Amino acid sequence: MKILAPLRDWTEAAPLRAAGADELYCGLTPPGWEERFGRAWVHRRNPASAGLPGLEDLDRTVAAAGPVPVYVTLNAPFYPEGATPFLLDFARELVEARGVRGLIVADLGLVLALRQAGLAGRVHLSSLATCTNPGAAAFYRDLGVARVVLPRHLALAEIEACAAAGVEVEVFLLNDGCVFEEGLCATTHALGPFCLGDGEGAGGPEPGVRERYAFWKWTLNNCGCQTSRGFQLGPCGLCALPRLRDAGVASLKVVGREASLARKESSVRLAHEARRLALAGAGPERIREAVVALRGAPELCRGAHLCYYPDVWAVPEGEALAC
Repeated sequence: MKILAPLRDWTEAAPLRAAGADELYCGLTPPGWEERFGRAWVHRRNPASAGLPGLEDLDRTVAAAGPVPVYVTLNAPFYPEGATPFLLDFARELVEARGVRGLIVADLGLVLALRQAGLAGRVHLSSLATCTNPGAAAFYRDLGVARVVLPRHLALAEIEACAAAGVEVEVFLLNDGCVFEEGLCATTHALGPFCLGDGEGAGGPEPGVRERYAFWKWTLNNCGCQTSRGFQLGPCGLCALPRLRDAGVASLKVVGREASLARKESSVRLAHEARRLALAGAGPERIREAVVALRGAPELCRGAHLCYYPDVWAVPEGEALAC
């Protein structure tokens, strides 16, 4: 299981490698994009706060990464008319002339264009493409994509079923939740992630339900803080590593391109330690103990509040949650 880490500046590549990252990913807007397509984003994340500034920075990133592969996102859920040929030329340049190992793509039209160009083997299907079952995983396997990034809302049994389809699988491991299933969400973050702030002041469910919903949104947004030890308090799948290992998951995604380097480094170090334990045969309880010892905030592990995969703590019906 490789640890995939985000970056937004080429100077972050070496520290992330030192922290334990096995793969790196970043966003980059093609030169001339804004002149042709205005403010439409090429990626899911804000290009101003989460993307590399230009091709020279990408070249420096690839050089600083050394043997560690670098992947570039082209994962907007859809594109303006005329954008696919433009992005296809850019994709060719990235993988044939810039040393980029692969492309993280969501739009099916762009996936098919890359396949026709003989580049399917360089495509990682973004979670925004919403591959949620083994039939979909087999479809993308047959298209020849190199990897499928599974949506963060899948249960462990669903991940295991998708992995059994015989396609390389990547899953979310740390940081940043999403209120909706992002691949099915028709909103755009270009106007801000208002899904994390909506609902206040409106009518609807009784107060207790609204308070629990507000608490859940707070955990998805990394609890708005980090511990005094420098670790982010966001969604976490570390205790599920033994099952992800057994399922044959290939890559573990640390989220947050726009985050500070300190947050990225601490997240990668935490993932590295948890993976070490999982590969040594540790179970979820031992991993949780180690994570809490490093990160602190044990109260957020009670009730599986931060869990990407709370089903790792599933117990027979009628018994209390073990977490």
